[in-house]
Amino acid sequence: MNIVNYLRPGLGCALRFYWKRLVLFVVNLLATYPSWYPMQDLRRLMLRTIGMKIGPKSQISEGLHVFNGYKVSIGSNARLGAYLRIFDFAEIEVGDNLLASHNVTMISGTHHSADLSGKKGPIRIGNDVWIGINVTIVGPVTIGDGAILAAGATVLGDVPSFTIVGGTPAKVLKNLKQKQNE
Repeated sequence: MNIVNYLRPGLGCALRFYWKRLVLFVVNLLATYPSWYPMQDLRRLMLRTIGMKIGPKSQISEGLHVFNGYKVSIGSNARLGAYLRIFDFAEIEVGDNLLASHNVTMISGTHHSADLSGKKGPIRIGNDVWIGINVTIVGPVTIGDGAILAAGATVLGDVPSFTIVGGTPAKVLKNLKQKQNE
């Protein structure tokens, strides 16, 4: 149910912009009661009106900023912390059971410094991923299942499954699968 698709083309850009701003304002207003489960249902429903795909039992805290919205897909049982910023110039897919802390930024587009030409690429985040506070993810990037992104990391490349990455730019700090096999 994307209400933006029902608007007349002549009214297009301005109404879409103000509709999205109104929805995000109400969604963030409703975030003042994060533990009251019916509010999360209402927030998910409202975010779906701007085109976001959000799985059941997913929770998004206050301060959400979304650039487009219709290119974002969030799996079930995801917990996204306060002041999440999503710049969805390309698709952003988030798997199930994600745990993301505060001030996480996902940018699915950047530019080359030499000629300022745009570069878009999808962000794909697997299942059971843990993202620490103040992490920035710049696409194109794929983050594997079970990965942990340390606080303050800047992810510019792919992250293998079951690894811990950290730093700017993010580098593999530890492979979790080796630990399990020992």
